Amino acid sequence: MTDTDRSPVLKAFGQAVRECRKAQGFSQEGFAHYCGLDRSYMGSVERGERNVTLANMERIISALHMKPSEFFLALDAHFRDIAVQRGSTVPSGFVPHFLLDTRRQTP
Repeated sequence: MTDTDRSPVLKAFGQAVRECRKAQGFSQEGFAHYCGLDRSYMGSVERGERNVTLANMERIISALHMKPSEFFLALDAHFRDIAVQRGSTVPSGFVPHFLLDTRRQTP
């Protein structure tokens, strides 16, 4: 999977997880173990290669000792970064991928 194939929301989610994990001093392997997830799975989440289930999202956010609202505030900053890179404005920090002119190819 190339960087351009990855959804902006998945990349943003992964970046937010990585930053929060590092801020708390977790290694990727240690954090994955703490979440009850495989290290390779956590790596693919942080690279934006995984569409995380709601159940795993809850595990990750809980392991970060954050409220979902706190985590999504951190995630919101990444959506603003995406908007700046694309030279657009993002209402409320989030725009679905189909409004960001992301062309997705079907296999």
